[in-house]
Amino acid sequence: MTTPVRRVAAALALGAALVTAGCGTTEAGRAATVDGRVITEDEVQVAQAQINKTFPGANLTSDQVLGRLIGAPVYLDEIAQQGVPVSESLARTAYQQQETFDGEAPADETLEVLRAQLAIQQLAQSGASVPTEALTKLEVDVNPRYGAFDASKLTEWDAVQSTAGLATSTPDWIKTVTTPQQ
Repeated sequence: MTTPVRRVAAALALGAALVTAGCGTTEAGRAATVDGRVITEDEVQVAQAQINKTFPGANLTSDQVLGRLIGAPVYLDEIAQQGVPVSESLARTAYQQQETFDGEAPADETLEVLRAQLAIQQLAQSGASVPTEALTKLEVDVNPRYGAFDASKLTEWDAVQSTAGLATSTPDWIKTVTTPQQ
């Protein structure tokens, strides 16, 4: 005979399994997959927190951080082709020289975002065009929580800085309801 405690435990286990399975094909904790490389939500959150704490004027959103992590390989390759590579040590030095640096070592993902940001700034200053074609070739699957990545909208550096190619999207199963005006 099943006791009420066992039924509750079984119901909780089933509920946890359903929540863990999530909706659609999105794995729990995954912000995006780029060419087979998974970027986790934790990585986005750590980079965002560290950058915004150390660079108070940055005010990067999670979408902007994710966009930089998605595009980093392209931006870093573009700047390297110009003969001005952005190394991890350069990003680390820029991070540690901030007045607000508290001695905490930056995470790898924080350094990757900083490297991408430095590359973006150098590319924009050099007059280079946004590498939209290379960004479009990336195989990107974004968790719907962050929107959708659309590299074709990245035609100006201002768009790269602000939207990072991520646009919020409304799933097709959500219908807009209009109410009649009186």
